[in-house]
Amino acid sequence: MSTAAEEMKKSDKQRAIRVLLVDDHEVVRKGIRLLIETFFEFEVFEAGSAQEGVALATSGTYDLILMDARMPEFDGIWAIRQIRQTDTELPILVLSTYDTEDYVDAALEAGANGYVLKESSTEQLREAVDTALSHRGLYLHPAVAQRVFVRGRRSHGRHEDTLSARELEVLQLLSEGATNQEIAALLFVSEKTVKAHLSSIFRKMSVTNRTQAASKAIRERIVRSTMD
Repeated sequence: MSTAAEEMKKSDKQRAIRVLLVDDHEVVRKGIRLLIETFFEFEVFEAGSAQEGVALATSGTYDLILMDARMPEFDGIWAIRQIRQTDTELPILVLSTYDTEDYVDAALEAGANGYVLKESSTEQLREAVDTALSHRGLYLHPAVAQRVFVRGRRSHGRHEDTLSARELEVLQLLSEGATNQEIAALLFVSEKTVKAHLSSIFRKMSVTNRTQAASKAIRERIVRSTMD
């Protein structure tokens, strides 16, 4: 069981960690559910379509969503965008067989907290889940991360010229998963000042929330990544 999961269970012994699994393939869904229930001891709820996933996510209480990227009619990217309209903090991991740039970019821009390939080992899945639950930043499967970082070198510096030195410090800490309170303490400023910096960062980077800012900063190598 992941460290973050252990801490959550300590703080709430009456309730298991609730995971919403959204995938249109029933056989795949059942296999992933068995793995999560057995290995992580989480309580798993299933949705067989993006529409059903959005309906459950917006009407229930979950600690984590595992979202398939490609589904018929409406895909997982659409579902993430719908969920993010009402909940910007709920951890969402994309779990997919596709590692192409268009899927990865779309998922991260929509607000996913990570991108995991279905070929991942159990330990890689554990790391992804723990990263998401602990809000430590963005998780990318190693194969996906390599492509993102190589491409990021070509666009390196696009926003660095417009972000101030302080904004870059805030963005670095944000990308590492720090909260506003933690950033304020580390930089010896008030939370109000941190929020002002974040508003400026979001505007300059053309993003609307923390997850989008962190993912874009890592993709374009504006900040150092823990995976470098």
